[in-house]
Amino acid sequence: MAQVAACLKNRGIRITGSDEGVYPPMSDFLQQQGIEISAPYRAENIEGAEAVVIGNALSRGNPEVEATLRKRIPFLSLPELIHAEILRDKLPVVVAGTHGKTTTTAAVTHILTDVGLSPGYMVGGLPIGWDAGFQVGSGRWFVIEGDEYDTAFFDKRPKFLHYQPQIALLNNLEFDHADIYSTLSDITVQFERLVNLIPENGNLVINAEDPGVVALARKAHAPVITFGLDQPAEVQGRLINIDETGMEFGLRFGSEPEQRVTTKLWGRHQLFNLVGAAAAARQCGASPEGICQALTTFAGVQRRLELKFTDGRRWLYDDFAHHPTAIRATLESLRNRHKGVPIIAAFEPRSNTMVRRHFQKELADALILADYIALGKVHRPEKIPLEERLNSRQVIEKIQANGKPAFHDEDVEALAAWIIDHTPDHAVIVVMSNGAFSGLVGLLKKRL
Repeated sequence: MAQVAACLKNRGIRITGSDEGVYPPMSDFLQQQGIEISAPYRAENIEGAEAVVIGNALSRGNPEVEATLRKRIPFLSLPELIHAEILRDKLPVVVAGTHGKTTTTAAVTHILTDVGLSPGYMVGGLPIGWDAGFQVGSGRWFVIEGDEYDTAFFDKRPKFLHYQPQIALLNNLEFDHADIYSTLSDITVQFERLVNLIPENGNLVINAEDPGVVALARKAHAPVITFGLDQPAEVQGRLINIDETGMEFGLRFGSEPEQRVTTKLWGRHQLFNLVGAAAAARQCGASPEGICQALTTFAGVQRRLELKFTDGRRWLYDDFAHHPTAIRATLESLRNRHKGVPIIAAFEPRSNTMVRRHFQKELADALILADYIALGKVHRPEKIPLEERLNSRQVIEKIQANGKPAFHDEDVEALAAWIIDHTPDHAVIVVMSNGAFSGLVGLLKKRL
């Protein structure tokens, strides 16, 4: 929403917006763009508006939604706006899946930009070193993050069904968004609909090692391109080395010779993201040599295992992980990068899935991979019935039963104090949340 707002402002349209709990990096980005943010939501905030874009987090009862309907102001969803104003004359590359969408979208964009194809793009986060995660672009390709979450309170279709893909890239498929989907089958149906939108002259690019994605590919009308690490695929990645500077890996396209690539990113999950991006970029016309060269300069995305502090003995990372699979991948990556160094993991249950009990066992199992575990407050607990709500005490007890020190407190200052008290002289701290975690990263940075 912030990226599109900046684009429209640059076209000369007056833009204002409302939100609650705005936090960096997007709050900083909006301020730099000169876009006024109003908080809290109030009917007066939309006075004089000729159109209102309603985000999918809002529902009936919100004062600005009610004022929009009462005054009969034209309204639309963000995906509708993108389709009508931006994608009409483009060939969309839609990057979808449960994990890694933002990094993969940014990587495809970086490659196509580096080889001179001038793509447009919309990335859900802020890539490191970029001024914005959105650009219309002068080329024919438009790379866009395809979210399976619903569009708006008045349109319950997934956002990605609005984007009319020429190429769709699917990296993985798991259960998520427990507030709107009951089962994995419910989510799979939506991905099937996305696959069914790819034209015969397009491409479906899939992770050959994800069973759910492979099953979807059987229903495609478009040619299927595979990528992978351990299983044979048309675009093959091979990890060679991982250390504190990043990774070195081999990349092979079809029967062509393998090329070696170095990257600042690290972790098996990131390697899947990069190899998938390479496979999609190849279908857009980028050469193997151009792709490999571009990947060496891709710096990643803010808040994706972003290093916020180090003194050579202690490291503080900020990460967006908010699903047990992502938490596990983050902690395994840190183990590989900082071999033998204790890991302190802080997690905020904030997403609409993780505030519920659905993944309570899996959450504890993932966090046990760390040496010390701090669990924050369940986000907006009053909105979740008690019998459905994540039980933080039970998560902590399970972790402690496995011999790991663990602590839970709803006060972020108490969490920060516990973490600092339990941080050895040589240690890694990782803060995981898809929100601000009440400024925990900043508190820790000041105390280290």
